[in-house]
Amino acid sequence: MVTKKEKYDGRSRPSNKAYNEGYERIFGKKEEEELKESYQQSKTNKKEREDYFKSKSVKQLLEEMDQDELKKIEDRNGF
Repeated sequence: MVTKKEKYDGRSRPSNKAYNEGYERIFGKKEEEELKESYQQSKTNKKEREDYFKSKSVKQLLEEMDQDELKKIEDRNGF
């Protein structure tokens, strides 16, 4: 005989102290200072990349590349 299941109350886990501490440890908010520092570093890196590629022509960039790396690219592209 089939018995009736309990109704789902919408809560899959009990919200107790251990659960809350684990959740904060894994998904907790980063400190505002860390986020600002990371953002500033990202902006600096982006500017350095843009400046590097704007300052050199394609010919200069290819001349700086390792010849073995260029050979691999040629082989991969089939030229």
